Amino acid sequence: MSRAFDPCTERYSKEYFNRPEVQKALHANVTGIPYQWETCSDVVGYNWTDSPLSMLPIYQELIAAGIRIWVYSGDTDAVVPVTATRYSIDALKLPTINKWHPWYDNGKVGGWSQEYKGLTFVTVTGAGHEVPLHRPRQAFILFRSFLENKSMPSYLYSLSAVNKWKEF
Repeated sequence: MSRAFDPCTERYSKEYFNRPEVQKALHANVTGIPYQWETCSDVVGYNWTDSPLSMLPIYQELIAAGIRIWVYSGDTDAVVPVTATRYSIDALKLPTINKWHPWYDNGKVGGWSQEYKGLTFVTVTGAGHEVPLHRPRQAFILFRSFLENKSMPSYLYSLSAVNKWKEF
C-alpha cells in the first residue's frame, strides 16, 4: 500500500473551487458571497445553526425505513477518531450481523469492519479524515462494496481480485 500523500492537495482544491468558471459550472456562489470557498469554512460553521446535535436519531429513522447506512473512518483520523464513532454506533444497540473483523486489499489488511442490522462500519488503515484523499484505492473498494451491497472483501476474495484492481 502506497503511503504517498501530497500535502498541497487542499491548496489545489481551494484554488480550483474558487475559479469563476468552476463555480459557474457547479451552480455555486450564485449569490456572489464576498468570501472564498474553503475546505473547512468557519463562516459556515458559525452560521449553520439548524444542525442536529447528534446524527443517531437520524440513523435510527433511516434504518427503520430500510435504508442501508455505511459509516467509514480513517484509522488515523484525529478529527473524528474511530473509538468515538464506535461508541456512538454502540449507543444505537443494533444487532450485530458480523463482528469486528479485518477486510483485505491485495492480501493485506485494508482496515476493519463490523456489520450491524441496517448499518456497516468500516475503517481504512492509514487514512486520515479524508479517506478518499489518503487511500483512494481502498476508498474505491469501500464504495464499490457499498454500491454492490456486499461485505468488505475477505482475504481470499482480495487475492482473486488482484488483477481486476491493478489500475488503482
